[in-house]
Amino acid sequence: MSRYQDLSVHMSSLAIDEEENVALVIEGNVDEESNKYELCAVGRFLTEKTVNVRAMKSKMANVWKPAMGVNIKELETGIFLFQSYHKEDLNWVLNGGPWSFDNVMLILDSISQGEEPLSPPLWHLKIWIQIHVYQQGICRSL
Repeated sequence: MSRYQDLSVHMSSLAIDEEENVALVIEGNVDEESNKYELCAVGRFLTEKTVNVRAMKSKMANVWKPAMGVNIKELETGIFLFQSYHKEDLNWVLNGGPWSFDNVMLILDSISQGEEPLSPPLWHLKIWIQIHVYQQGICRSL
């Protein structure tokens, strides 16, 4: 029996039970447009170089290690949408930084309910700095 015929035989024996054929019903008024970007962040890298998108996606997913996965999509040149599938994963990404890829800092911002993903300005970056003050041979950190 050829592969094609063998596959046809297996496919013909498949059936969907009635309980598997039930449609998903969400009760209540759910405004899909306002919830569309609920678990998303938007970001850009502080560079004028082109970012290797494929390598960046792989590296950021590896660094963040989201429990439920992450989807990264380039919205327009240099602007990326980072979609989480769990609130804790998104909080980790937004609060665990600053993040960088290929020695270039990533500016991230959350998207408010009903806000378009390209509307956050993406000009501010929260970073930690440590200042050492040398005074009469004593080094102190502020």
